[in-house]
Amino acid sequence: MSDYEVLLRRDNGMNKTVIIEDCMSEQEAAETAEAMYGMEVLRVLWLGNRNQSNSSSSVSYSSGSSGDIGGIFGALVGLFLLVLIVQFWKIALVIGIIVLVLCVIGAGDD
Repeated sequence: MSDYEVLLRRDNGMNKTVIIEDCMSEQEAAETAEAMYGMEVLRVLWLGNRNQSNSSSSVSYSSGSSGDIGGIFGALVGLFLLVLIVQFWKIALVIGIIVLVLCVIGAGDD
C-alpha cells in the first residue's frame, strides 16, 4: 500500500493538502480525497510505500545541527548588543545628539 499527497481546491481560493494512506493508485487516492472532503482534486503526489523506511521515501526530512550553532551564535550576539545598549544608552544618546547637531549645522552651510 502507498501514501499519497492530494491537493484540493477550496472555494475561497486557499488550497488544502491532505495525506491519503493505504491506496493502490493515484486514482484511488484522488477519489478517496474527493469523497472525504467534497473538493476538486488538483494534484496527486506519491509519497512512498508504507512498508519502506522514511529514508527511501520520496519525502525526506533532515535535522542537522549546523543551523543550530549559527542560531545560538546570533542569539548571543544579539543579547550582547542589547546589554550594551541598556548599559551605555546615555553615552549613545549624547553621541547621537552631537551627530544630529553637526548634521544640522552642515546642512545650514549650503
